[in-house]
Amino acid sequence: MNNDANHPWFKPAWRRALMVAIPAGVAGWDAFNGNWGWTLIFGGVAAYAVYIFFIAWNGDAPPSKSERDDGKADVDNQL
Repeated sequence: MNNDANHPWFKPAWRRALMVAIPAGVAGWDAFNGNWGWTLIFGGVAAYAVYIFFIAWNGDAPPSKSERDDGKADVDNQL
């Protein structure tokens, strides 16, 4: 599966935390102002970001063969 959350840019924890804090802050602001529709939308985005960046995140694993696009020929399948 090609998952952009495993991009090396997200390796530092502070960047992943920032990607959670921004929509969570917007959801908090909207809740404070009584905009419940936007609160649900941005709260859902923040919850999804928590799941992707902290629960299911596997940034330490090397990319799989299908995710790797280094331009090299597949030596395993050559005779």
